[in-house]
Amino acid sequence: MSENTQSNIRIHRLDNGFTIAMERLPYLHSASIGVWIKTGSAAEDRNEAGLAHFLEHLFFKGTETRNVHQIMEAVESRGGYLNAATSREYTTLYVRMLKAHVNVGIEILSDILTNSTFRDLEKERGVILEEIASIEDTPDELAHDLLSEFHWPEHPLGRPVSGYADTVAAMKQDDFKRFYAKWYKPANMVFSIAGNFDEAKVLQQVEQAFGSLPGSETPALDSVPAFQAGVKWVERPISQTHIGLAVPGPSLTDEKRHMCNLLAGILGGGGTSRLFEIIREEEGLAYNVYAYHTSYIATGMIGVYEAVAPHNSERALALTFREMRRLREELVPEDELARSREQLKGSLLMALENTYVRMSRMAKGLLFKGRVTPIAEVIANIDAVTVYDIQAFAQQSFQPDSCALLLLGPKETYVPEEVSL
Repeated sequence: MSENTQSNIRIHRLDNGFTIAMERLPYLHSASIGVWIKTGSAAEDRNEAGLAHFLEHLFFKGTETRNVHQIMEAVESRGGYLNAATSREYTTLYVRMLKAHVNVGIEILSDILTNSTFRDLEKERGVILEEIASIEDTPDELAHDLLSEFHWPEHPLGRPVSGYADTVAAMKQDDFKRFYAKWYKPANMVFSIAGNFDEAKVLQQVEQAFGSLPGSETPALDSVPAFQAGVKWVERPISQTHIGLAVPGPSLTDEKRHMCNLLAGILGGGGTSRLFEIIREEEGLAYNVYAYHTSYIATGMIGVYEAVAPHNSERALALTFREMRRLREELVPEDELARSREQLKGSLLMALENTYVRMSRMAKGLLFKGRVTPIAEVIANIDAVTVYDIQAFAQQSFQPDSCALLLLGPKETYVPEEVSL
């Protein structure tokens, strides 16, 4: 079955539940191609932490007919690029190929997804353990992981995607086969392609590669975590204090996500945002300071991140809390909201000049919402947000009893007794 949802996007759903999304852009020389699976670290138990990410690595180690060198050579010898990524709620394997070699890219993706032998387990275990160790040595990455773990305790959304050294060390081949059989099912997968390609040939090749897979249902990834508020300090003998703030935010399908994105932009979304201008430009306290919104199927998070000298941590926190209170207590000026609105729309529209973004946008929309939201609809939703919406959202969200503060730094770090929102 085929449907034309918007512009030149074509969506096909095979009898086994496998979905194909195609957007042809004939003026380009290449195409971004990916297979997306609705599973990630959110599908793991505590003793499985890191399993989805480890499995993603193993796909590249060899199939029934190719070793790791042959997999990479098939792509790179034709000027292409092959990679993968695992998040909390999705895994993707993707290539970028010149138009003439799109068929090779699809063949490689289908081979590693359906014929992987999950070999070289011990070698790749060592690689992943080094990856975990590198995060421990990268304070900004570690601070984000620790913040999620503190805000969402004892829930898979709070655990690091790469897992823990003890869980990765204990994984066996049967664990990967079981996880693959449970989650890598046609109804839980989307093939997405954006760029220059022959639609008929791509459709035929993908149907042949994935259409015969047995269809069945998969479990849901809709467990809602209980958030935790308060203050946590993790001591490390490092030169900076890394500050992470989190409050609950809208989910992927919550209409308030548009307000949230604009609020995050006003607070810390760019060079003219409040935190950037005050903490970096006026006070010179930080090089890196920003606010963000992360959304998942059942929940979301509004976050703030700052890295400052330990003796500046008290001042940085005071200024941050002050600006969050101002958003709760005062209406944002219309021109400030307009600036944030244009910045958000600009980043969205300019990103669409990248075929990977177009490809991933189609896949994520179909995986998590069952549709590809038209760009005009997204823009209209952004334009509809008012200064009153921003204040109401801040009043609901910026409350001390729902705010988690994570501090990663040396013993000189200022650690408040409570969140002063």
